[in-house]
Amino acid sequence: MNTTIRHGAVVAATAGVLGALATHGAAAAAQPKAAATAYTCRNGAVSVSDAAGSAAPTARKPNVPLYATLRLHNTENTALTKASYVFAIGNLMKNRGPAPHVRWRVGKGSWHTMALHWNSKTNGTLPLWNSSALAVDTIPARGTVTAEISVSFPKKSVKAVDYDFLDVHSGACGSARLDWYTGNGFSYWPWTGTPGKPA
Repeated sequence: MNTTIRHGAVVAATAGVLGALATHGAAAAAQPKAAATAYTCRNGAVSVSDAAGSAAPTARKPNVPLYATLRLHNTENTALTKASYVFAIGNLMKNRGPAPHVRWRVGKGSWHTMALHWNSKTNGTLPLWNSSALAVDTIPARGTVTAEISVSFPKKSVKAVDYDFLDVHSGACGSARLDWYTGNGFSYWPWTGTPGKPA
């Protein structure tokens, strides 16, 4: 079931953090062009969007798979080679809880299990579960590649909205960030239990 999340206190608490992330993204936009390539390696060279619009999927019990279909669009006139992204997820109340179970695939390819590690300083500020770099390969000039993600929450997960982020890079662009995308989130919200506590 898809629903738009409106858990007042949780959403209000995220505003300052997301504002800080946007500021960080603007600062990263000053990245120089990568050497020996016609591709402009800048924040915004890849634009990520969610095919579901602003709806966030919600699980009312553990181990229910929730899905997001993300579109990675190359805004440049040159194909982007060796594209990849790092996926991060967590609640912004900073309550760790067990790692969610996450799978991913590109297009209609095979599903893969995403190995997550705890990063206490994701993007310099947020404690989140992070993946390693996940290969997307080449995104054609002005073209789009689809990345599908499946998230499920094990028992005793924290009752919360878990926000997700994509950090897009390419081997052709070195350390330049091509997009920092704040997703709609995945909500683990059983009918009973206290928000911010294991449920």
